[in-house]
Amino acid sequence: MRLITAVTALVLLSACASKADYFVPKSEYPVDPWVKGYSNPDDCLGGEKLAARKFFLPEYPRSEFNGGWQGWVILRLDVNAEGYTENVAVERSVPKGRFDRTARRAVEGWIFEPPVDGPMANCRVLIRFKLGGVSLGG
Repeated sequence: MRLITAVTALVLLSACASKADYFVPKSEYPVDPWVKGYSNPDDCLGGEKLAARKFFLPEYPRSEFNGGWQGWVILRLDVNAEGYTENVAVERSVPKGRFDRTARRAVEGWIFEPPVDGPMANCRVLIRFKLGGVSLGG
């Protein structure tokens, strides 16, 4: 009886171990873009004059994680006088469309300290989806 219990426990534990949730890249990470190259001299670039009050990175989309996809998204946004993001739009992404929605939804929820010089237009931020993790770029 002990042998059957031990074998059953071993089989159950090995089944759990084989379902590890880890990222296996199946696409190369594309070279980061030069974000300032997309902006005009009057534009703000994500974070240079902004202090976050409510900020969270998007989650890696499950289907992209399982598929091993990597990429980045450049988002353009405005920050109103109260510090809320407005007019969030994807400016460019690679691979196109894979991470756009999750990145845009996260940025729409960001809140900043009210800008000292008033509303800010055409701010840009780079969000990387790389090796199963998410980070901000400069």
